[in-house]
Amino acid sequence: MKKMVLAILSVIMVTLLGVMTVGCGKEELNMGKECLKFDLQQTALTQLKEGTVDVAVIDSVMAGYYTSTDGDFGSLMIVPDLVLAEEQYGIAGRKEDKALMSHINQGLIELYNSGELQHIAERFGLEDILAINAATVDSFASESAGDTSFSEICNRGKIVIGWTDFEPIAFYDDYNNFTGFDTELARAVVNVWNQGSTSIEIEFYEILDWNTKEALLDAGTIDLIWNGLTITPERSAEMCISVPYLYNKQVAVIRSEDSQKYTDKESMSKAVIGVEGGSAGESVVVKKK
Repeated sequence: MKKMVLAILSVIMVTLLGVMTVGCGKEELNMGKECLKFDLQQTALTQLKEGTVDVAVIDSVMAGYYTSTDGDFGSLMIVPDLVLAEEQYGIAGRKEDKALMSHINQGLIELYNSGELQHIAERFGLEDILAINAATVDSFASESAGDTSFSEICNRGKIVIGWTDFEPIAFYDDYNNFTGFDTELARAVVNVWNQGSTSIEIEFYEILDWNTKEALLDAGTIDLIWNGLTITPERSAEMCISVPYLYNKQVAVIRSEDSQKYTDKESMSKAVIGVEGGSAGESVVVKKK
């Protein structure tokens, strides 16, 4: 009986470690006294609600969506007037896949010109943060890429898109339908392609650990990372990235009861900060080496 209890406890501990990683160790921090890294931004919010962390640093796109509803995270709030970073989202492919990315850019521009991009954004309350506009259209020049990345997708008849659970970007709704802004945008871009001579289907591949996204892309397991990916100089150097299509910020989310306790970075100096491992939020909290 004792051995059985110990075995059960061991399984529980392994499971917990899979959900949460004490991620900072000897790393220097830009804010807080300790940083805990989780598998998803949503997990960071759950741990905030449960009291494991004091502050969650996540994307404003997700934070605004969750804190504006009366659901599981209705007791949380965004710290007012505290913007930790301003960013743009892009779609990422392998560095050499320039032809594929050129076709994605062309699809995004076509959807903007037809008004369908704006319509999709309105469905998810994101119309005010669209980064594609008339200036994007005017400045975008279709490069003649000589690689075979797009023709290979056409010949295969399938494109594999990596995603994580990230409302309102990609998620299963209450009726178990897979949807979200990026999900519907990807479907719309491929539909634009298929109006020509192509017949391409989408396979959505769930990235359970966001830290593995680059490895999955490099290995060819997925063709694209299309899930609210923040554009950074480092990523632009290592991957082929689309034109920016959404604006985003890194914000601090707290429990509403702590609204007077945490008002700025200085007041969070002794707080435990929760982030998603490998996210832009982590890069805000943890100093770069």
